[in-house]
Amino acid sequence: MESCASNLVQPTRDSILPVAPDDSGTSPAQASLPNPLFTNLSMREIPSLYGLRGAAALAVVVFHYTLGHGKFADLFPGPFAVTLFFELSGLLITWLLLKEISQRGTLDRRQFYLRRALRLFPVFYVVWILCRLEGPFAGSWATFVYMGDYYHAFTQRYNILTVGWSLGVEEKFYLLWPFLLVRIERNRLVKILFGVLIFEPIYRSALTLLGYRTYTWFAFDTRLDPIVLGCLIAIAAKNGWTPPKWLSHPTTPLCALILVFALQSQSDAVTYLLAVILVSVVCRPPALLNHPLARYFGAISYSLYLSHDYAREILLPHLLRTLHIPNLPNFALLLASQFLLAIVLASALHYAIERPFLHLKDRFHKRTSID
Repeated sequence: MESCASNLVQPTRDSILPVAPDDSGTSPAQASLPNPLFTNLSMREIPSLYGLRGAAALAVVVFHYTLGHGKFADLFPGPFAVTLFFELSGLLITWLLLKEISQRGTLDRRQFYLRRALRLFPVFYVVWILCRLEGPFAGSWATFVYMGDYYHAFTQRYNILTVGWSLGVEEKFYLLWPFLLVRIERNRLVKILFGVLIFEPIYRSALTLLGYRTYTWFAFDTRLDPIVLGCLIAIAAKNGWTPPKWLSHPTTPLCALILVFALQSQSDAVTYLLAVILVSVVCRPPALLNHPLARYFGAISYSLYLSHDYAREILLPHLLRTLHIPNLPNFALLLASQFLLAIVLASALHYAIERPFLHLKDRFHKRTSID
C-alpha cells in the first residue's frame, strides 16, 4: 500500500518514513521510562519500517502473480499485506498529526493535504494514464477519483488498476481524520475508536450473512478497523504507553507471522496479529528489515504496488512481441520475468516521478520540525 523518502508524510499502500525528533513537551518522568515504542517513533527515520513496507508490497506482488497457479496463493496470506498498510497509515499519520498539534497547538490541514497530494498523486496518475493508454478499462474513472473501493464493492468487476481500491480507502481516511482529531475531545475520540473496533467485525458479519461478502472486501466503511487500530497505537504511544516486554522479544514477529499463516481464515484475529508485528518491529527493529536491499524495496514499494499488474498484463506481453518470443517455456521463467520487469518499472517510476515530486514538496512547503 506506502509508500517514503525524506518525510513521514507518504502513504500506504505509502507512508513509512522519517519522523522528526520529538520535542512535544513530554514530562521528564515519562521521558525517563524505557519506552522503545515512543523512542523509535520519535526518531527522524523509524528503523525497519522501510523494510517492512517493502516486504508488504512484495507479498502483494507474490500473491497476485501466483494467483491461479497451483495452491500456493491459497496458502499465502498476501491480501493481509494491505491490512498492514492500513495499520501503518493509521499509526504514522496519527503520530505526525499529534506531533504537530502538540508543538503548534493547532493543525494546518491545508499543508497536510498538500503534502499528501504531492506524495501520492503523481505516481498514481502516471500509472493510471499508462493503463488508460491501452484502452478504457472497467471503473477507470471511479479509480481516477479514488472511488475504486466502492466501485469494486458494488460491481465485483476488476481491472488492471484494482489495487487502487486501497488508495480510495486511505484517501477517505486522510480527508476525515485530521478534522476529527481536532474537533473531538481526545478521551471521547478514543472511546469512539474502540467502538469502531467492536462494531466493524459485527457489521462485516451481518453484511456477509445478507449476501454482500464481496462488499466487505473493498468498501471504506468495512475496512476501518486496521486503520483505527493504528490510530489507537499512535495515541497510546503519545500518551506514554509502554508496550509489554514480550513485544520487544526478537521472536515475537516470527511467532506472530506463523500465526498469520495458520489463522488467515480468521481475518479479525489476523488484524491484531499484524498489529503485534508492527509494534514489535518498531520496538525492536530487526536487522533484516534494515538491510540495504530491504530498504530499497521499501523505497520503491508505492510504485511497485501500483504498477505491478501493468508490468505483467501490458508491459511484458509488449516486450515479448517486440522480441518475437511467442511465450515463455514454463511458469518459473514467466514469474521471474514478471518480477524483474515489475521491479525495473517501479524503480523507474520512483526515480523519475516520486523523488522529483518529493524534492518539489520540500521546496513548496515550509521546513519545520513537523516535516
